[in-house]
Amino acid sequence: MFGVKELTQRDHRVSLLRQTLPSLLGEACALRPNAAALNQWTEAGWRSLSSQAFRTKAEILALGLLNLGLVRGDRVALLMPSGINFAIADMSCLMAGLVDVPIDLTQTLETIVLVLQQSGSKALIVANLDLLEQVLPYLDQVAELKYILLAEVPEEWRSSNLSSSPQRIYSVNQVSQVADASRVQKLYQSLSPQDLATLVYVPGEDGQWLGVMLTHENLSGNALAAFASLSRLHWGAEDIVLSFLPLTHVFARCLLYGHFYYGHTIYFSSANRVFKHLKEVKPTILATVPLLLEKLYSKTMDQAERLTSRRERIALALTLWFAKRHKLGHSRTDALLQKFVTRFGLSQWRSLFGDRLKYVLCGGAALKPELVTVFAAAGIDIYQGYGLTQASAIVSCNRDRANRAGTVGKLIEGVEVAIAPDQEILVRGDYVMRGYHNDSEATKAAIDEQGWLHTGDLGALTADGFLQVTGQKKALFKLASGKYIAPRPIQARLKASPLVKDAIVVGAGQKVCGALIVPNFEVLRDLKLAGDKGMLLKHPCVQSLYQAIVDEANCHQPYWAAVKRFRLIDESASTQACARGIGTNLTKEIHLLYSEGKTPLQDASDFDLQELECPILPVEACPTFAQSLHPRFTTS
Repeated sequence: MFGVKELTQRDHRVSLLRQTLPSLLGEACALRPNAAALNQWTEAGWRSLSSQAFRTKAEILALGLLNLGLVRGDRVALLMPSGINFAIADMSCLMAGLVDVPIDLTQTLETIVLVLQQSGSKALIVANLDLLEQVLPYLDQVAELKYILLAEVPEEWRSSNLSSSPQRIYSVNQVSQVADASRVQKLYQSLSPQDLATLVYVPGEDGQWLGVMLTHENLSGNALAAFASLSRLHWGAEDIVLSFLPLTHVFARCLLYGHFYYGHTIYFSSANRVFKHLKEVKPTILATVPLLLEKLYSKTMDQAERLTSRRERIALALTLWFAKRHKLGHSRTDALLQKFVTRFGLSQWRSLFGDRLKYVLCGGAALKPELVTVFAAAGIDIYQGYGLTQASAIVSCNRDRANRAGTVGKLIEGVEVAIAPDQEILVRGDYVMRGYHNDSEATKAAIDEQGWLHTGDLGALTADGFLQVTGQKKALFKLASGKYIAPRPIQARLKASPLVKDAIVVGAGQKVCGALIVPNFEVLRDLKLAGDKGMLLKHPCVQSLYQAIVDEANCHQPYWAAVKRFRLIDESASTQACARGIGTNLTKEIHLLYSEGKTPLQDASDFDLQELECPILPVEACPTFAQSLHPRFTTS
């Protein structure tokens, strides 16, 4: 293909395909039943559900959804946090031949309504009354929405309390039907691996939303292929999983289907409780994003600073020095590193993970290679992988005896990768999406005539088959949390101000978004503030003005995507963003942006703050509709 370098793994493809997602659960119930398959944290402690009870709950809800009047292929949106209730709602839709549409709880209300509209969802399953009360005032904008179901309601709840809604509102228990064996059997018989399973909405480069269409076979095949590459996995309840990543994202969901199939024991946690639950649950498997590992690394280093013994401090420093320089996957240096670990005790770091971990699966964003080797020195193997929603989650991953820092591993079965002449990573195979829902133009732009998915990521293949991600071609980037940022819309809002000549939103691999802003000095001088360009950039009044501009531009952004810090730069230090991202001569400015601490006021020592009379910029208040849901629903 036009001179590209290709790598293919297509062995045993058929064995991974031709399965529906409910069939994975059914086989596990028959061959690997687990009395505590799913475990939900509550204020009263862990609540457990067996694999058979989980399947039964999903079956009776599936029948109930069809009894409402929904038919195969109808879309059902899910607005609920990750956990057992989400898993039941998801599986019930899959059993009924319905297409579920998981919606990220951290999005703005306008995005939630937009996804409901674009997907044509006829039903919405909501976690509870509190969450419903936040979205209900806006649901009359969704013409096709007919039914709302509440996963949890108070004992005395009556749907008549919400009679003003144009939709019919029920509790999940109200619609769930007693499982009739013959009807349940018909559900399974009517399913096909090629059926559409889900629509997962992702941001486009210009801020539009695209519904990725994934089939049962896409997801089941991807899960089985990924799990088959991990040779130390056990069948049955012996392997214990701590799940805290959002199930609205395809990575966590795909792994969940694999855990169902293997019969693993799953504990649902959250980002706020994961550190506590790591020690309590003592998992053998943890899927994470770089942000958690960075926090754990900082936590361990803070503890190390409190070491009182001079010998211990020297030993730790030597071990860290060696760990950061050794090449993971090279047996000679691995053996030498292990001697350091055995002698100087870095292995005590494992206690932060609960002491039993054998797999830490890291995806969503790039992880610094030195962190991989430092954790390896502590006996914690981190297996980085690469994937995207449009390829059903996983394209490649590191694995036992083939774990290389600085790479995202080797391809899983059923995947082909090609490196185009401009170094873009192209993916083809059994797990590539059917396309974008109701958007043929976007589909044609993403998948070419030869079936290659253009990922927008840049990369390379090593001589021994490891995939490396080296940059991005697309105008999107990821934070350390794994969240995608579309910079163009917020840049446009910043540049809408007459005080802004140029603005570039940055933050790839960082915890928060930042912005480099070139002021329009001609307009700025009209404000009659004293000082040359250099002084104006530091002027407290100027900083306050641009903070107000940033605050206004943050409207319509979910809280995690808002610009949290900015830096004013002279046009001479600026360069336009090129096709591959930020110009190289902005590297210094980006470093200063993230190393100087929080904006706005950088250095006001040259100004008499008591004598300043700053001009006030009128700022429009951000309407509730353009803001995220209340954080208590998204950070618990």
